[in-house]
Amino acid sequence: MSSTTAPAGYSRAQVILHWLIAGLILFQLLVHDGMEEAWRALRRGTEDSGNPLPHIIVGSAILILAAVRLVIRLRHGAPPHPAGQPAALGLLANVVHWGIYALLFMIPISGLVAWFGGVEGAAMAHGGPLRLALIGLVLLHIAGALVQQLVLRSGVLMRMLKPES
Repeated sequence: MSSTTAPAGYSRAQVILHWLIAGLILFQLLVHDGMEEAWRALRRGTEDSGNPLPHIIVGSAILILAAVRLVIRLRHGAPPHPAGQPAALGLLANVVHWGIYALLFMIPISGLVAWFGGVEGAAMAHGGPLRLALIGLVLLHIAGALVQQLVLRSGVLMRMLKPES
């Protein structure tokens, strides 16, 4: 893709990956008790009482899918911000998007380092500030999409619901 042209919308692959990763993140946030129990048992040196495998598999899948999504975005690009939008909104959107991308790498990597390397600091970051940062950015992302759609009526939300032809 030329660096001077931006696509009108997101590709089918970008849309599918967006919603697949969103669903996997939701799964991780809702179903992480087995991993927490397994981590506590590991740290105590007691018999494992939780099943960390689903959390590890889904987290690894998020990492791989985020990498694929980033490659596609770098090759295909992303649609421009709506015309006439204040520059501050565009800057905020960029910060939120790239922050989410960064966390989609940092959180699974810190989890893998914690579990397979036994690094408690990585575990603390994984389940603490990184997790909270992702939740905050995702909520800001959702709020921004809803404001764009319902208040500003820019059609931004539709770009992630209907792929570019």
